[in-house]
Amino acid sequence: MIVGIGIDILDIRRIERLVLKFPEKFETRICTRREIEFCRARTQYIESLSKMFSMKEAVLKAISNVSGIRWHDIEILHDSRGKPSVNLSGVALRNLTEKSETFQLEVSTSDEPPYVVSFVVIYSRNSINT
Repeated sequence: MIVGIGIDILDIRRIERLVLKFPEKFETRICTRREIEFCRARTQYIESLSKMFSMKEAVLKAISNVSGIRWHDIEILHDSRGKPSVNLSGVALRNLTEKSETFQLEVSTSDEPPYVVSFVVIYSRNSINT
């Protein structure tokens, strides 16, 4: 059963302007250490950072109860092939488990510069509130 869907579209130039204005502040406010390392290792740094931000926005929309969630409560990880996955902690995890005790998040992202788009589906076999 689907318990949440989120989508985000973002202009990469917006993130580029923020990074130029606040070089490390943007990174450390939005991304975890592992996410920063991932983005910095990519040849398309700004695009990677934009996708990271867009995926987090889509996750927030899918959770829907965003009260108290910090950016670091949502961590985007990548497997050896580059496929993204979501690791929730803190308030993000708590807010989602209020909707469903057991859940799975699927995330996908794509870009067509100057835009990136991300899509998240949260599904559960054991929904509490439907």
